[in-house]
Amino acid sequence: MYIRMAYRTLFTLACALVFVSLAAAHELSFAQRMRIGNGPELQPGTYRVEVVKKSDSVEVTFSQGDDLMLTVPATLTQEASKCKSTEIYTETVDGGRVITKIRFQGSKESLVFTQDTPKAE
Repeated sequence: MYIRMAYRTLFTLACALVFVSLAAAHELSFAQRMRIGNGPELQPGTYRVEVVKKSDSVEVTFSQGDDLMLTVPATLTQEASKCKSTEIYTETVDGGRVITKIRFQGSKESLVFTQDTPKAE
């Protein structure tokens, strides 16, 4: 009986870890070329987006299939309420679209990508 309970506990823990790892990845689709903050451009398509939280920073990776396309730094901010659907905030800079913020469905956190503005000399 104790062995059966141990196996159930182990199975439950393994399932929980799988669900947590799946929740950290999101999927985004772009219909046009997009630049992420100060990073390079991403071509139109569907990307798997993963948020990697480190002790003092946050990195966001964009992949297609098994290919890592881009890794950019981001700032994680707290919003007042959960997001009902994934939202992508953009700006037009030099004729191109730049992603400045992403909010994922069901999360109170948002990712903010910095866009340096030219300084007057």
